[in-house]
Amino acid sequence: MIRNVGMWRSAISTNSRSASEGDPTRGLPTSLLTLRVGKFVLTQFLAIGLLSVIANGEDTAKKDVDVSAVKTPSPLRKVMDESISWNELFADEQSATPMTARVVMRWANNTRGSEDGMTVLFLNAGRPEAVCCMYPWMNSLHHEFDSLSRGKLIAKRDGIVVWAPEKPGVTFLTVPDADLPAENPAGRMRQMKTLAAQFSSTMLGWRADKSDREELRLLPQPLYRYESKRSDLVDGAVFAFVQGTDPESLLLLEAIKTTDRTQWQFAFARRTSGELEGRHKDKVVWHADRFPENGDPKSTHRALGRPLDPSLIEALK
Repeated sequence: MIRNVGMWRSAISTNSRSASEGDPTRGLPTSLLTLRVGKFVLTQFLAIGLLSVIANGEDTAKKDVDVSAVKTPSPLRKVMDESISWNELFADEQSATPMTARVVMRWANNTRGSEDGMTVLFLNAGRPEAVCCMYPWMNSLHHEFDSLSRGKLIAKRDGIVVWAPEKPGVTFLTVPDADLPAENPAGRMRQMKTLAAQFSSTMLGWRADKSDREELRLLPQPLYRYESKRSDLVDGAVFAFVQGTDPESLLLLEAIKTTDRTQWQFAFARRTSGELEGRHKDKVVWHADRFPENGDPKSTHRALGRPLDPSLIEALK
């Protein structure tokens, strides 16, 4: 800074002696020149100082963010991930290869006190046939299943059949006034997002007077885009209506080949024991009663629990 001030003063002094160069400062009193230079130097000094403060503040903020971002992973997460292997789902009794389990969302529901939750889809030939929400409750790890199958399926634990719904888990209907599915994947994805936005879902809750009613929020991106290997299933996606980030109902959209054409179909599926309804635009197209049967292995809704290790319970306190 001092060397620069000297250079500015030297330049002004030299230019003031050179009338032939048209110096605009020629003839000005020395005191005025000094004042102008002083103001310029002061302005530059303040600007550099301000930038230095901002830079230091940004560095400090970055350090603060880095420090606050360090969080010890919950020991429960490892247990939940490992618990996926407790269950093996099959398309039918004759199937030798279990479905593929895929974690599609990790969520929290502060409204109901669930800090750790996970949604898993079970895929057969790229299509989701069942969904399971895994979460801790009353010192146990709960697996809450719903069938998404157009047919039947079975689930085993330790080689024993623990779930075998007697009927399909979802009912598909044609999406009203929908265009034919696009020829390319990108076009169909745009269509599915547009169609999903035409639907809504409401949590009617657990109370008889429905005082715990709540409109659910549609996530803009699907939980899962189909990877179908079936000739009759062109495309599809699973969308979620959530409370917080916890899926409470699912919307399945599928581009299905029928005998004469390909069309968009939809189905809703529950993800809670509360009462639910689904609408297309202003029309109610789906309803699910509260407190579904969850202990019957022949039901399309099944809940299974396993006690958590006492040491893990203590660590989570």
